[in-house]
Formats: sequence, structure tokens, C-alpha cells
Amino acid sequence: MEELNDKFYYVYSSSISEKVQIKIGTLEGKRQKPEYDKLLADPLLKYSGLYQEGCSDLVVVCQVFDQNQPLSLPVTTSYKAFSSRWNWNEWLTLPVQFNDLPRTAQLALTIYDCYGPNRLGPVGGTTISLFSKYGLFRQGMLDLRVWPNREADGRMPTTTPGKAKDHGKMQRLSKLAKKHRNGHLTKVIPSYDK
Repeated sequence: MEELNDKFYYVYSSSISEKVQIKIGTLEGKRQKPEYDKLLADPLLKYSGLYQEGCSDLVVVCQVFDQNQPLSLPVTTSYKAFSSRWNWNEWLTLPVQFNDLPRTAQLALTIYDCYGPNRLGPVGGTTISLFSKYGLFRQGMLDLRVWPNREADGRMPTTTPGKAKDHGKMQRLSKLAKKHRNGHLTKVIPSYDK
């Protein structure tokens, strides 16, 4: 959408033959170490990222789904050694073009940790629709809920929704912060009476 002389010009996604790109940002939160009985049942957990000092080495796997079926192969973030926080700051090109995306397409994101040789365990997963309820492709920064110890699913309805259904204070604050980032809130300038 481009603004020129107070006119808006729209481009339909069916006219765009470019591949979809997303940027993986940061992960906030703390991980809990497993209970002692789980460690006894699987001693290799002792060498997983759960017991690593600081931030463990995690990867994010992204895949596009529609009608409970995958539309493309999964794409994984590259290896990155984290120090004090999980911050990928990485663009991923998904193997699907805009003009091939159905209106009901969803993006499933699963965060994995290494649990041993050739073995990954889910840290958490989240799923978000690629289009808003008005049919617009989602843009900007999104704060998504990650469901702990679960892989993201692409089913409709999903069991790992990225957007919360309740409208609590945190969700309202998140919406206001997004509006502020995108410049949709009017600036309030305080006036001082003398």
C-alpha cells in the first residue's frame, strides 16, 4: 500500500510472486528444569540446554499450514550462540510464494533444544494466521504466546494459538504498544499552565 497524493493503491497478494519472508526476533521467559524423576528416566537430559548456565542454544522451526496440511517444507534458523538472552534477529525465507498463500494459511513456529545426539525436544510452540480477520497480510512486530513443552500445530482450530483469546490488561497493553510502534496513536503533548 503506497500513499501518493492522498490516494491509496492496493496490491493483491495474488499478484505477488515473491517468497514469503519472516523475521525471528527474541524469546522472553524462563525455562524450568525437569523434575527429578524425569531426569532418572532419561539421564541424557542432564546434558541438555535445561542444565546449561545462561541461555541454551535453541533453534526455531517454521512451517506454513492450511486446512490441517503443510503447504511447504519446514525452515530452520541457523545456529547462534546466545549469551544473556535468546535474540535471533534473523530473516527466514519460506518456500512458498505470496500468490500461493490461501486466506486461511497459518504459520507454525516451534522452538527446539538439543536433548542428546540426533534428538531435539520442544521448548514450546505457537501458531498464527498469516492474514488478519480482514484479509490483510500481517505486518510489523508481533508478540506471540509460546505454549511450553509443545510443538506448534497447524490444525484449524489450533491447540497452540499465538494470540490469546482473553482480553486482559497485558493484551490491551500489547495492542497499544503495537499501535504506538506503527504510528497509529496520536502524540499527546502536555501543556503546562503558568
